[in-house]
Amino acid sequence: MGRDATDRADDTMHVNAPASTPPSLRLFPGEGAGLAACFVFLLWANAITPLWADDYCRTMPFSLPTIVHIVWGNYNFWTGRWFTTLATFVVLDLRPYGGLAVFAVLNAGIFTFLVHVVAHLCWQLAGQPPLPRARYGAMQCVMVFLMLWWLPRTIGEVALWKTGAIGYLWPVAGEMWVLARIVTGRTDMRAMQYGAVFLIATFLEPLSLLLTLLLAGVALKAWRQGVLPPWALLCAHAAGTLVLGVAPGNYVRMHTMTPSPLPDRLDGLLGNLGSLFDPFWLPFVALLAVGVFMDRGLHPFPACLRAGRGWVPCVLALAYMACLLMFPREALAARVSFPASVLLACYLACLLARSVATPGFGRIMAVGGGMLVVLHLAIVVPDLTLLARIAHERDAATRAQVARDLPVVLPRVTWGPRHKLLYVRKDIIFVGINPDPHNMLTACYAQAMGASSVRSAP
Repeated sequence: MGRDATDRADDTMHVNAPASTPPSLRLFPGEGAGLAACFVFLLWANAITPLWADDYCRTMPFSLPTIVHIVWGNYNFWTGRWFTTLATFVVLDLRPYGGLAVFAVLNAGIFTFLVHVVAHLCWQLAGQPPLPRARYGAMQCVMVFLMLWWLPRTIGEVALWKTGAIGYLWPVAGEMWVLARIVTGRTDMRAMQYGAVFLIATFLEPLSLLLTLLLAGVALKAWRQGVLPPWALLCAHAAGTLVLGVAPGNYVRMHTMTPSPLPDRLDGLLGNLGSLFDPFWLPFVALLAVGVFMDRGLHPFPACLRAGRGWVPCVLALAYMACLLMFPREALAARVSFPASVLLACYLACLLARSVATPGFGRIMAVGGGMLVVLHLAIVVPDLTLLARIAHERDAATRAQVARDLPVVLPRVTWGPRHKLLYVRKDIIFVGINPDPHNMLTACYAQAMGASSVRSAP
């Protein structure tokens, strides 16, 4: 009898094993189709998006020794983000040889990978609810993508702008992968993966610091419980954070900025919280509110709002925003809040993972998600197409004037309530040509196009 009971227990453990299998090892039903749809759109968006702003300051004839020299100079006199700078130079300096095509594929793949990681991480945090059928699983994947696109305020700057994507999208995707491994307990890695963790930690200071502190807490908890702590993972990540944080350039750059005491930084941080929320949250919250209401029998209110451990990303988002106090107020651009937006999107994805298992909600999600997809395409496709047309016309006019050996004068482009040089909905910002030919970005564009000078005029 004892042997039979043991066999039955072993069988039960074997049957339940797939539910606890690390999520990165497989795709959910329908996820492959959803990820493919996301990748196709992202590939088009990356391919059609022109260079802008600092991109032109990173273009020059490819020379690895020169690039390394510039990166080393930046590390000592401007920024500790040496790997970010190196990757950006390599991508943009290989532009004439197909570097931008490679970037489009790579960047679309990284965003798609982020969708995959977030979907699986949130399924784990939500308590591994039953998986939907394939057609609903595909829409669930697309919904996660839409949340990651629309909830951050400056998605264009962090996902399509070449310099911005390398500096923000890439580290967020990497750190979310590290977070997923922490949550699932898969902290043992191969040597190459530890090297990747080190590089990931050299991208973005506050996010790198947050994950290092989280890993330290996990290691301490494991040590107190008598479990082998993830020392190797902690050391790899902490080493990257240290190399990033001790760079002399960080302190040289800080001294060039306006002094910012703690109360001033706190005031700036409170203002930056506005970049986390805008009206684009409303359709997602409304749709998920329906799912939470339909699920009230199994998960009563208000416990349902915790979404299992879905509250954890919210805490991490607040902790990340607190880490921004390390920056002077002048450095708090809206795009710096992108990691916090992704973490908040994770909370909604946890609610979605639970709701989609509720009978009947799949149809509602399919209809609502389909409407959001149509709205997404109706807004983004015309905007990016217009952006590409303006850039093409600008470059053609520049080449024509350069061919006649003339100082380049381009028509000034203004659009939007803030009268930026070009403002596209959802902060897809194209930095146009400045009226001042000595402006840094305008001068970079002139140098990249081989012009003696460039300026804009009405």
